[in-house]
Amino acid sequence: MPPHLDRSAAAPGRTARGGRQRDPAADRAILNGTLALLSEGCSFGDLSMDLVAQRAGVARATIYRRWRNKEELVLAALSTLDLPVPPLTGLSLRDKLVTLVDQLRHRGQDTPLHRLIGSLLGEAVRRPHLVERFEQTVTAARHEALLAALRDGVDSGELRADLDLEDAVEILTGPMAARLILRQRAVESSAFAESIVDTFLNGTRTTCAGAGPGTAPEHSPPPQEPQS
Repeated sequence: MPPHLDRSAAAPGRTARGGRQRDPAADRAILNGTLALLSEGCSFGDLSMDLVAQRAGVARATIYRRWRNKEELVLAALSTLDLPVPPLTGLSLRDKLVTLVDQLRHRGQDTPLHRLIGSLLGEAVRRPHLVERFEQTVTAARHEALLAALRDGVDSGELRADLDLEDAVEILTGPMAARLILRQRAVESSAFAESIVDTFLNGTRTTCAGAGPGTAPEHSPPPQEPQS
């Protein structure tokens, strides 16, 4: 069951009482109302089900039939703004990683999600579990896609067997997130993603991975001193 739905939503279109159909228009109004309030500067702490109900034009009970609490509602609203994981079949390891890292640019630059993630980060100190839940829900699919690509690289012998995959995901995604969200600097093309991935691969490829973009250069032996 998706984490933002309560048990009443386990059967599509049904409420906890089992008879009445859920109204998709009400779902959209609630989620859009939540996003509108957050984008207008309403903090997570100030956000309430009453405010969302007023903005969406629904009863508070209508919201609670769909989401158990404010945290679940906010995560559900943010997830509607994310982009699906792009197709990766047939791509090389480098191209898979570049595609996934560069998608952070598309989802995190001058978009509502970009602006709201910045607001969410402001809650990290007071509510670290909220950021953790954000990673478990909104970004989980992309995180798993990166892990899968890295596992394939290890299994094929392209990447070192001792590579810590979770650390590798953070190394790959951290620079793009820092530039877009923390430094608020625009990224104009995929060149930055390519630079991130190539720098990563230069330090993690095995010596037998072969030449090509992202391959660590072989070091030439030091020159011999001329014999006198």
